[in-house]
Amino acid sequence: MHLAPSVPRRARLAAACLLIAISAVTAPALHATTAVAATPSLPCDIYAAGGTPCVTAHSTTRALFASYAGPLYQIQRSSDSSFLNINVGAAGGVANAAPQVSFCVGTTCTITKIYDQTTNHNDLPISPGGTFAGPGPNGADVGANAMALPVTVGGKTAYGVLVTPGTGYRIAAAKNVATGSQPEGIYMVTSSNAVNGVCCFDYGSGEADGHDDGNATMNAIYWGQACWTGGCTGTGPWVAGDLENGMYLSAAGPNNPSFTGTHLPFVSAWEKNNGTTNFTLKVGDATTGGLTTTYSGALPNGYAPMKVQPSILLGTGGDNSDGDLGEFFEGAVTAGFPTDATENAVQASLVTAGYSGNNNLFATSESVISLRAHANGKYVDAANNGANPLIADATTIGKNETFDLFASPGGATSLRAHANGHIVTADNAGASPLIANRGSAGPWETFDLINNPDGTVSFRARANGRIVTADNAGGSALIANRTAIGPWEEFDLVRDTVPVSLRAHANNHIVTADNAGAAPLVANRTAVGSWETFDLIGNNDGSGSLRAHANNQIVTADNAGGSALIANRTAIGPWEEFDLFVNADGSVSLRAHANSRVVTAANAGSSPLTASSTTIGQGEEFDLLND
Repeated sequence: MHLAPSVPRRARLAAACLLIAISAVTAPALHATTAVAATPSLPCDIYAAGGTPCVTAHSTTRALFASYAGPLYQIQRSSDSSFLNINVGAAGGVANAAPQVSFCVGTTCTITKIYDQTTNHNDLPISPGGTFAGPGPNGADVGANAMALPVTVGGKTAYGVLVTPGTGYRIAAAKNVATGSQPEGIYMVTSSNAVNGVCCFDYGSGEADGHDDGNATMNAIYWGQACWTGGCTGTGPWVAGDLENGMYLSAAGPNNPSFTGTHLPFVSAWEKNNGTTNFTLKVGDATTGGLTTTYSGALPNGYAPMKVQPSILLGTGGDNSDGDLGEFFEGAVTAGFPTDATENAVQASLVTAGYSGNNNLFATSESVISLRAHANGKYVDAANNGANPLIADATTIGKNETFDLFASPGGATSLRAHANGHIVTADNAGASPLIANRGSAGPWETFDLINNPDGTVSFRARANGRIVTADNAGGSALIANRTAIGPWEEFDLVRDTVPVSLRAHANNHIVTADNAGAAPLVANRTAVGSWETFDLIGNNDGSGSLRAHANNQIVTADNAGGSALIANRTAIGPWEEFDLFVNADGSVSLRAHANSRVVTAANAGSSPLTASSTTIGQGEEFDLLND
C-alpha cells in the first residue's frame, strides 16, 4: 500500500525540529476472550495442530517451533563487512545474543536477513526496492540496526527489529504461501512504542514486483496510526489489513469507535482473510490476557475475490513505500484460515514467552533540548564554547546548556551542542568523557535513548554499549562507563520552545504570516522580521506546532487541510499539528495531521502554503532557521 512519501533519514540534520519519542503507556483493559491453553508449546506447533500450518515463521527473539534449533537472523558489521548468524540458544529457545554483543562492539551492525524457520526457507533479505526507491544501493532499502531494540524474552536479552524510514525486507517468490483467493492467517508481535501514520509498517503478503498492482493484491497486517479512509475515532495505533490501495480497519475503512488505539510495549496483532467473504482483525497484549476482535466481516468493495501474490514483506508497503516506523519481534503467515480457538492458543503461548523490558525511545526528527542530571539537579553544560567535556554543573539554561537531539541511522540519537555546533562524542571508544568536538555522527557519536520508569531518560553509548553517567554525583564529566542505571545515569529531558523561520526551497524566500497574520502563510519575503518568526512548540504526541509572532496565533491547516495554512487559532488540535521530517539535504518537510499531506509552496512559492502534496520535492522542502 502507498500512503505517504518515503522520507529518508540519512542526513546531517541541520535544524531544530522536534523529538518524536513514543513511549509505552498502560492501556485500558481490553474486552478480551479468555486464551485457551494448548498442549503444543510454540506458535507454529499450535497452528499446525489446528490444521493451518505456518508457511513462514520469522523472529529475531526466539524459536517459533519447539524443534527449531537453527539461525534466527544474520547480521553484518560495518568495520570489516563480515557476517554472523544469531542462533537460538537451544531447540525451541530464545536467541543467543551474546555473540552479537561482542561482534558489534565499537562498530555498527545491520540485520541483513531474517531466517524463515519453516522448511520452505522463505528467508527475508533486505528489500531491493520498488516503485519507491529506498535509501540503499541502487534504490534498495536498508537493514535495521541490530543493536537498536534490546528487550528481554524469558529472562534473556534478545533484539527486535526496529523499522525506521527506509528499512524494509522482502522475498519476491515465497514458496507454498497463499496466492489468489486462497485463505491466509497472519500474526506478529509488535509495539506501540514506535509508530507513525506513514505507509506502511506491514508484515504479510505483498506484490512480487514491488509495485502497486491494484486492489486485493496484498494481504498484510498493518500496524500504525494511519487512517487511510478518514473518519477514524482516536489516533491509534490500530491493527489493519493492508489489502493494497488501503489499510482497512473495517470494510468501510474507519475503525470501530470502541477501539481508539492500543498502547502497550508488546502488542500481538492479527489478521486473517478467507479470500472471498471475510477478513478479521484482532489485537492483544503479548504479555497477558486474551484477544479482542476489532473487526470481522465482509471484505471492502472491490476486494473480493482476493488476488494475493506470492511475496512476503516486512516494514514496507507493496510498492516499497517505506516511510514508516515500527517494531517487530516475531510473526508467522499460515496456510488456511485459522480458527479462533487456534489463535487463542497461540496468544496463550505468546504470554508464556515472557516478553519484557521494552523501554526504548526513538527520535525520528530533531528537538532542541536541555538535560538536567538527577545526580545533582544541575544542567549539562558544554562549557568554554564546547571545548570542555560535558558536565552537569549549570543552574540555568543558556547556549552552552542547549543541544539538538536528532535521529541517527538505525534508531540511534545524537547530540549537537549549540555551544559550538559540534556533535557530542563518547571519545576513545567510550573510554574518555563526552565532549562536543565532532563534525559528523559515527558509532562513537550515537546513543540509544532509554525511557526509565520515572519518566527520566538515559543514554547508552553505541561506542561501547555502556550507560552515560554524571559521575561522582555530578562532580565529574559525563562518561559512558556504567552497566546499570541509577540516579547518576538519569536525566530529565527538557524540551525548549524556540523561535524559528522557514525558507522555502521553491523560491528561496522566507515564509511570512502576512498582513499581521490575517492572510495565509506564503513564501515571499527576503528577510526575517516578526511576521516571519514562529515559535516551534513540541506537542505530547511528538508532533510540532507553529505559533506566529505576527499575532501570537497558532498556524492551522484549516478545513481539515483543504484550505491554506493560516495563523488564526488559539489552541492546538489535530489541524494545528505537524510532523517534521529531515530530508537528505538537511532541509525539513512538514506533514499535516489534518490530512496526512505534506505542506507545499506551490507554483514556485507564489501560492500560499497548503497541506496538499503526497510526495516531497523542492516545493515541499524548507530550511528551518534558528532565530
